[in-house]
Amino acid sequence: MDEYNKNLEILNHLLVETFNDILKVEEQSLQLAADCPVTVTELHTLDAIGNGEPRTVTALAAAMRVTVSTMTIAINRMEKKGFVEKVRENTDRRVVRVKLTDTGRTLSDTHERFHSRMARAAAERLAPQELDVLCRAVENLKKFFHEEGERNAQQKAEKKRKPALGG
Repeated sequence: MDEYNKNLEILNHLLVETFNDILKVEEQSLQLAADCPVTVTELHTLDAIGNGEPRTVTALAAAMRVTVSTMTIAINRMEKKGFVEKVRENTDRRVVRVKLTDTGRTLSDTHERFHSRMARAAAERLAPQELDVLCRAVENLKKFFHEEGERNAQQKAEKKRKPALGG
């Protein structure tokens, strides 16, 4: 095996292991801070809600790339845990917006600090040029995941348009 392919194999292993470790440790860290069970998906939803103006479930679903029904279930679960609160519009009572509670804000802030520490750990002991290369490599990964997600969405839509076999 040539050096390039050997390095690709090592990189693949490192990416898979690192991704799994990030998810596991991120969830553990936040569960300790929350003093209750919280999932990584819930944390990312809290981040999507943010500390600004309350957002509609539809807007959150679009931001998180999930269906409105999936987001509704998640918001209901997080409301029961005390992470979010629903607020009805005064002008149109049918419109429901979601905002963070104090507990949700604390979790979101803790999650943000975790990400900052993670980024600093990745960058420490790197020369500026090395950090630039790392940033470009991660941008390539982000582009890959975005394109893969788009391709998956297209395939899913095509499957829905095709009639079932034998039917």
